[in-house]
Amino acid sequence: MKTIGIPEDLHKELTNLKLESGDKNTAELIRKLVIIYKEKKFLENSHKFNNLLKQRNISFKEFLKESRKEREKISDEWFA
Repeated sequence: MKTIGIPEDLHKELTNLKLESGDKNTAELIRKLVIIYKEKKFLENSHKFNNLLKQRNISFKEFLKESRKEREKISDEWFA
């Protein structure tokens, strides 16, 4: 177990969130917050990716087809 230093106001905020959410301890709350953060970043990157596909006028299926060709090419170079 590690200890981290955080400002008092953030500690109070985490304690209040822990009580509101019914989590057993602050570590459980922080785990949930990390998951939420990762989901948010995943969705942001997913939207960026979809926007790039739209800009390039390519479908996801076409993208997968092209990426497969590239993976096969790299595999052939590495393992031939």
